[in-house]
Order: sequence, then structure tokens, then C-alpha cells
Amino acid sequence: MNIQNTSKKSYKPLLILSLFVIFVISTTTAYFTNSSQSDENVFTSGDLKIEVTQDNVLSVQNWFPGSEHSMEFSMTNTGSMTEYAKGYLGGIWSSEELDTSVFEITKLERKVNDEWLVINSTGLNIGDEFYLSADGSELNLLELIPGAREDFKLTTKLSETTEDQYQNEFFSASLHLAARQIDDGAEWPVNY
Repeated sequence: MNIQNTSKKSYKPLLILSLFVIFVISTTTAYFTNSSQSDENVFTSGDLKIEVTQDNVLSVQNWFPGSEHSMEFSMTNTGSMTEYAKGYLGGIWSSEELDTSVFEITKLERKVNDEWLVINSTGLNIGDEFYLSADGSELNLLELIPGAREDFKLTTKLSETTEDQYQNEFFSASLHLAARQIDDGAEWPVNY
């Protein structure tokens, strides 16, 4: 009889130890696991598209040093998202060794209520970026809402110090524009 009592006594500490271990594991698991639900996040996709129209092409014959010529263009947001825009006027001479810096963009204008308002007159070179904004800076960009159209005019000038080697040469200009959505964190395209 004494043998059965001893075996019952040895199971009690094992049972208590097992219950304690289960309690510790379940408590630790509850301590390290947790879940929570965030507020609803909404992601909206849309189209980012612009249409550019040039009313007149920058095609001038017989430019002479100091003369200015203008090119008008319009941007229409044909996408579904409000966007900002920037651009540059590129170009190349028919003879590659000629320098494009003999051209200067003397002013960038925006048409408001049938009047041309100067938004940048800092003297940009061919290839320099300009921002389509109220003042030419990246800080005050114009918001082009879907369906909206904005009219702009670039005026270029041939440097007064242009030398004779540019006579009878041709310069091909190209207007490049880029757009980005207005949301914070949106980036400009790398190439355009």
C-alpha cells in the first residue's frame, strides 16, 4: 500500500509543473501576439495625360543677331487627375559643332483673360527647364485640372554676339513637356 501512495504523490508535482508551464506559455504567447485594425485606406488610380498643341511652329528664316521670335503652345489635361507641368526647349544646329547657347529664351508667358502675362523672364538657355507656374518657380505650380487648357508663349532671341559661322545654318527646335500628379511624393519623370 505504501507503494501506491508514493506514486500518487509523485504525479501531483508533475501535474502542477505541467499546468504551470502551460500557463506560462499561453501567457507569453498572449503577451507577444496582438492584432489591430487600421482605418480604411483608399487608393485611387487614374490617368495622367497631357495633350500639347502648337499654334505656330518656331520656324524662322533669316534670323539676325538680336532678333526675337515667339512660339505659342497649349496644354490640355486629357487625363483624369489634376497635374503640374514643366518643360524645356531643346534643339540642334544642322552643323553639330555650332553652339546652341547663342539662343536664349527671353520670356515665358501665360494667357489669362486674353492677355499675355510674363511668368518667367530670367533668361533660360536651350535645354534649361522651366516650370509652368504663376511666377516661373517650382513653388507656385499651376494646377491643370482634368479637361482644363492653358495657353503659353515662349519668346527666343538670337544672341547679339552671334558670329558669321552661323549664317545659312538651320536650327531645329523641339518643345518637351512633362507632367506629374499634384499629390505629395509624386515625382517628375526622369526622361521626357
